[in-house]
Amino acid sequence: MTVSGGSMGGLFAGLALEDAGHEPTIYEQSTGDLHGRGAGIVAQENVRRFLERRDVVDPDAIATTSSERRFLARDGDVEMSRPDSMAFTSWDAVYRRLREAFPDDRYRTGREIVGVDPATATAEFAAGDEREADLVIAAEGGQSSTRRQLFPAVGPEFADYVAWRGVVDESDLAPAVADRFDDAFVFYQGQDLLVLAYFIPGDDGGTAPGERRLNWVWYDTLENRDRSAVFTDATDAEREITVPPGALREPVRTRQLERASDVLPPVFSRIVAETPTPFVQAIYDLTIPEMVVDRVCLLGDAAFVARTHTAAGTAKAAGDAVALERALERHDALDAALSTWNDSRTEYGDRLVARGRRMGDERLGLADSN
Repeated sequence: MTVSGGSMGGLFAGLALEDAGHEPTIYEQSTGDLHGRGAGIVAQENVRRFLERRDVVDPDAIATTSSERRFLARDGDVEMSRPDSMAFTSWDAVYRRLREAFPDDRYRTGREIVGVDPATATAEFAAGDEREADLVIAAEGGQSSTRRQLFPAVGPEFADYVAWRGVVDESDLAPAVADRFDDAFVFYQGQDLLVLAYFIPGDDGGTAPGERRLNWVWYDTLENRDRSAVFTDATDAEREITVPPGALREPVRTRQLERASDVLPPVFSRIVAETPTPFVQAIYDLTIPEMVVDRVCLLGDAAFVARTHTAAGTAKAAGDAVALERALERHDALDAALSTWNDSRTEYGDRLVARGRRMGDERLGLADSN
């Protein structure tokens, strides 16, 4: 089996197929290590089960926890709090363990799949060669080229707000600032904005106090600014979805800092200002009519992208992979397995995207989770 994309979704798929008795080969277009992409994620239960049951890693070893959900007032005082147990991790902590668990000889870097033939499950590579398999699984993320080939009329539907994001090493925070977020999932809801923060493992995976990173997400409107100006990076290249860490133009960064000072509680504006490499993501919805076309599957964000308020992007990729593993185990015929998987996971994807829209619309296009 051929897996296109060696990031989180591709590794979930590869490891699940391994457990089902197959020998998938993962092809990743990048030549370098993907470590360092992304930031904090909620450690959903199905992701924790995936890691534990497959002996990838003890999920508790790469997670931080909080016991309280705390809401701040504009002046920074605690407006309300309630008990709420949550577990958090980081994209790079999960990716690193998944990558270590997958066989090196079947993880090929610098190999970009540029086209597929669904009828024969043939993948065409940028180098000009081809590979035929029983099944092609496209786990290429939200900008999947395979999805664009199979469903050219489908594209992202942008919301009218963005997510500014960043992480700060706990060791770089003043103790008084770090204390405000310790053991808590902290929020501030303002006019047309929402900001939240929680601790995640450090860059080296450390979860002890002093070793962690503070992850923050700020949902905000563009204040009538030209979207293309915000999403033009420091090299003057216009990006569609994300301006990654270190690539924000200085005027965009300056405007962000000024607005943070104007509208956020002091503790939040301070962590925004102390973040060395913030980045910005467009908030959008994406759905497809089917996740299977003949012998090609679309998995994870290659198929459906729900707003980040659902905290379900990583969990959906893991769920897609486990459901595919089970369908293949329960059906002797590949067509029957794919049909069953397609029906259940397409329905789930539609429901998840609809849920994300509702969450975002609850507060003028914003919501209270990431």
